[in-house]
Amino acid sequence: MSAAIPALVVLGTLLALVGALSLARRRLVAVTVRGYSMWPVLAPGDRLLVLRGGRRITTGRVAVVVAPHPEHGWQGPADSTPDSWYVKRVVAVAGEPVPGWAALCPGTHVPPGMLVLLGERPGSWDSKQYGYCPEDKVVGTVLLRLRAAATDESSALSS
Repeated sequence: MSAAIPALVVLGTLLALVGALSLARRRLVAVTVRGYSMWPVLAPGDRLLVLRGGRRITTGRVAVVVAPHPEHGWQGPADSTPDSWYVKRVVAVAGEPVPGWAALCPGTHVPPGMLVLLGERPGSWDSKQYGYCPEDKVVGTVLLRLRAAATDESSALSS
């Protein structure tokens, strides 16, 4: 009878580990940065660990969002595959003032359920071109950089 107790403990530990890994797999995703819209903060090839869902959306956080439709922006149909995700900084959330540069975001304050997004590099495609991004288009928020790309500044500026 006493030999069964360690076996049950091991089995219980294994089941708990499998459950934790399953939960982590559903809540966490690794994303590879493509493009220079977040340069110099993020470079192409950087690997990011992203917490799925929108619970940590606050001003200043970096978020992964579904790419906007080319004609209808974030209000239109969009592809939700990882190849169609954007990485952008959240610059305003519901209730905060709309930045002056966000001409396509009507009103003086961000409405409920909406975000204003911005790439770090001038010329990036973000709320300047597409207006508000609905919170339901957020894939998740970046927790940390898993691996930095081996990119130098001179090659980034030439792109």
